[in-house]
Amino acid sequence: MINTSFQFVGFVTRTGPDQFIPEWEPYAKKLQQKKQEPRLLELTADVKNRYRYLSKHEWPDGDFNFSFMNKRKSEHFPELNVQVVQLGGYMPVLPKKKYMEETEDIRLLAFINHSETDIDFYRHLSMVRHLTVYEAYYESCTYGHIIEFVTREANVEELLLLLEKRPGVTAASYRECTVTA
Repeated sequence: MINTSFQFVGFVTRTGPDQFIPEWEPYAKKLQQKKQEPRLLELTADVKNRYRYLSKHEWPDGDFNFSFMNKRKSEHFPELNVQVVQLGGYMPVLPKKKYMEETEDIRLLAFINHSETDIDFYRHLSMVRHLTVYEAYYESCTYGHIIEFVTREANVEELLLLLEKRPGVTAASYRECTVTA
Protein backbone atom coordinates (compact mmCIF):
# COMPACT_ATOMS: atom_id res chain seq x y z
CA MET A 1 0.00 0.00 0.00
CA ILE A 2 1.34 3.40 -0.95
CA ASN A 3 1.13 5.98 1.81
CA THR A 4 0.67 9.41 0.37
CA SER A 5 1.45 12.53 2.33
CA PHE A 6 0.45 16.10 1.59
CA GLN A 7 2.18 19.42 2.01
CA PHE A 8 -0.13 22.37 2.60
CA VAL A 9 1.05 25.91 1.85
CA GLY A 10 -1.05 28.95 2.77
CA PHE A 11 -0.89 32.30 1.00
CA VAL A 12 -1.85 35.48 2.84
CA THR A 13 -2.75 38.18 0.31
CA ARG A 14 -5.49 40.33 -1.13
CA THR A 15 -4.22 39.73 -4.65
CA GLY A 16 -6.83 38.48 -7.12
CA PRO A 17 -6.44 35.21 -9.04
CA ASP A 18 -5.49 36.92 -12.32
CA GLN A 19 -2.33 38.30 -10.69
CA PHE A 20 -1.72 35.55 -8.13
CA ILE A 21 -1.86 32.40 -10.30
CA PRO A 22 0.93 33.41 -12.73
CA GLU A 23 3.20 34.10 -9.72
CA TRP A 24 2.15 30.88 -7.95
CA GLU A 25 2.82 28.55 -10.90
CA PRO A 26 6.67 28.85 -10.88
CA TYR A 27 6.66 28.57 -7.08
CA ALA A 28 4.51 25.41 -7.27
CA LYS A 29 6.78 23.87 -9.93
CA LYS A 30 9.70 24.04 -7.46
CA LEU A 31 7.66 21.93 -5.02
CA GLN A 32 6.18 19.61 -7.64
CA GLN A 33 7.00 15.94 -7.21
CA LYS A 34 7.22 13.90 -10.41
CA LYS A 35 3.89 14.11 -12.23
CA GLN A 36 1.81 15.03 -9.20
CA GLU A 37 0.22 18.36 -10.06
CA PRO A 38 -0.47 20.50 -6.99
CA ARG A 39 -3.99 21.73 -6.36
CA LEU A 40 -4.61 25.42 -5.79
CA LEU A 41 -7.66 26.36 -3.75
CA GLU A 42 -9.09 29.88 -3.47
CA LEU A 43 -11.13 31.19 -0.57
CA THR A 44 -14.73 31.86 -1.58
CA ALA A 45 -15.57 35.55 -1.66
CA ASP A 46 -18.16 35.48 1.15
CA VAL A 47 -15.93 33.88 3.81
CA LYS A 48 -13.02 35.32 5.79
CA ASN A 49 -9.89 33.34 6.57
CA ARG A 50 -6.20 34.09 6.94
CA TYR A 51 -5.30 32.14 3.79
CA ARG A 52 -6.78 33.52 0.59
CA TYR A 53 -5.18 30.62 -1.31
CA LEU A 54 -4.04 27.14 -0.32
CA SER A 55 -1.69 24.96 -2.28
CA LYS A 56 -1.92 21.19 -1.72
CA HIS A 57 1.08 19.13 -2.87
CA GLU A 58 0.96 15.32 -2.98
CA TRP A 59 4.03 13.25 -2.07
CA PRO A 60 4.05 9.48 -2.72
CA ASP A 61 5.46 7.05 -0.15
CA GLY A 62 9.17 7.43 0.48
CA ASP A 63 9.44 10.85 -1.13
CA PHE A 64 9.35 12.92 2.04
CA ASN A 65 11.24 15.98 0.91
CA PHE A 66 9.05 18.79 2.13
CA SER A 67 10.39 22.22 1.33
CA PHE A 68 9.60 23.49 4.81
CA MET A 69 12.20 21.15 6.28
CA ASN A 70 15.01 23.25 4.81
CA LYS A 71 13.50 26.74 4.81
CA ARG A 72 11.97 29.31 7.08
CA LYS A 73 8.30 28.84 7.92
CA SER A 74 7.37 32.05 6.11
CA GLU A 75 8.40 33.52 2.76
CA HIS A 76 7.15 36.23 0.39
CA PHE A 77 6.56 36.61 -3.32
CA PRO A 78 8.75 39.62 -4.05
CA GLU A 79 6.58 40.82 -6.96
CA LEU A 80 3.31 40.95 -4.99
CA ASN A 81 2.23 41.50 -1.43
CA VAL A 82 1.96 37.75 -0.73
CA GLN A 83 3.13 36.04 2.44
CA VAL A 84 3.82 32.32 1.96
CA VAL A 85 3.19 30.18 5.05
CA GLN A 86 4.38 26.57 5.13
CA LEU A 87 1.63 24.76 7.07
CA GLY A 88 3.53 21.47 7.05
CA GLY A 89 3.27 17.86 5.99
CA TYR A 90 0.14 15.85 6.74
CA MET A 91 -0.89 12.21 6.38
CA PRO A 92 -4.50 11.13 5.68
CA VAL A 93 -5.70 9.09 8.67
CA LEU A 94 -8.91 7.64 7.26
CA PRO A 95 -9.02 5.20 4.37
CA LYS A 96 -9.81 7.11 1.18
CA LYS A 97 -13.37 6.37 0.12
CA LYS A 98 -14.58 7.11 -3.36
CA TYR A 99 -17.61 9.31 -3.71
CA MET A 100 -19.45 10.84 -6.61
CA GLU A 101 -18.76 14.57 -6.65
CA GLU A 102 -21.76 16.66 -7.58
CA THR A 103 -21.88 20.18 -9.02
CA GLU A 104 -23.45 21.67 -5.88
CA ASP A 105 -20.67 20.28 -3.66
CA ILE A 106 -18.62 22.81 -1.72
CA ARG A 107 -15.25 22.18 -0.02
CA LEU A 108 -14.70 23.40 3.50
CA LEU A 109 -11.34 23.22 5.19
CA ALA A 110 -11.02 23.24 8.96
CA PHE A 111 -7.68 24.05 10.51
CA ILE A 112 -7.53 22.30 13.89
CA ASN A 113 -5.05 23.31 16.62
CA HIS A 114 -2.79 20.71 18.20
CA SER A 115 -4.85 20.87 21.43
CA GLU A 116 -7.98 19.32 19.84
CA THR A 117 -8.42 15.74 21.05
CA ASP A 118 -11.93 14.87 19.82
CA ILE A 119 -11.40 14.23 16.11
CA ASP A 120 -14.36 11.81 16.10
CA PHE A 121 -16.66 14.83 16.49
CA TYR A 122 -15.91 15.82 12.90
CA ARG A 123 -16.44 12.32 11.52
CA HIS A 124 -20.03 12.20 12.75
CA LEU A 125 -21.40 15.45 11.34
CA SER A 126 -24.58 14.54 9.46
CA MET A 127 -24.43 17.35 6.88
CA VAL A 128 -21.10 16.16 5.45
CA ARG A 129 -21.11 14.10 2.25
CA HIS A 130 -17.42 13.21 2.44
CA LEU A 131 -14.44 14.11 4.60
CA THR A 132 -10.71 13.61 4.58
CA VAL A 133 -8.78 13.97 7.84
CA TYR A 134 -5.12 14.93 7.55
CA GLU A 135 -2.96 14.53 10.65
CA ALA A 136 0.27 16.46 11.20
CA TYR A 137 3.27 14.34 10.22
CA TYR A 138 5.75 16.51 12.11
CA GLU A 139 5.41 18.29 15.46
CA SER A 140 6.46 21.52 13.76
CA CYS A 141 3.32 21.59 11.58
CA THR A 142 1.14 24.65 12.07
CA TYR A 143 -2.00 22.63 12.85
CA GLY A 144 -2.61 19.26 14.46
CA HIS A 145 -5.14 18.35 11.78
CA ILE A 146 -6.53 19.76 8.57
CA ILE A 147 -9.94 18.38 7.71
CA GLU A 148 -11.44 18.68 4.23
CA PHE A 149 -15.24 18.48 4.17
CA VAL A 150 -17.41 18.06 1.09
CA THR A 151 -20.98 19.24 1.62
CA ARG A 152 -23.89 20.60 -0.33
CA GLU A 153 -24.11 24.35 -0.82
CA ALA A 154 -27.25 24.49 1.34
CA ASN A 155 -25.26 23.21 4.35
CA VAL A 156 -22.21 25.49 4.09
CA GLU A 157 -23.34 28.28 6.40
CA GLU A 158 -24.56 25.91 9.13
CA LEU A 159 -21.42 23.77 8.97
CA LEU A 160 -19.14 26.83 9.12
CA LEU A 161 -20.98 28.14 12.20
CA LEU A 162 -20.74 24.75 13.89
CA LEU A 163 -17.01 24.45 13.17
CA GLU A 164 -16.24 28.01 14.30
CA LYS A 165 -17.84 27.27 17.69
CA ARG A 166 -15.19 24.62 18.38
CA PRO A 167 -12.23 25.97 20.37
CA GLY A 168 -9.02 26.15 18.34
CA VAL A 169 -10.73 25.70 14.97
CA THR A 170 -10.86 28.04 12.01
CA ALA A 171 -12.78 27.01 8.92
CA ALA A 172 -13.53 28.40 5.49
CA SER A 173 -14.93 27.33 2.16
CA TYR A 174 -12.60 27.01 -0.82
CA ARG A 175 -13.01 26.35 -4.51
CA GLU A 176 -10.45 24.85 -6.84
CA CYS A 177 -8.69 27.35 -9.10
CA THR A 178 -8.29 26.68 -12.77
CA VAL A 179 -4.56 26.59 -13.40
CA THR A 180 -3.01 26.45 -16.85
CA ALA A 181 -0.45 23.70 -17.30
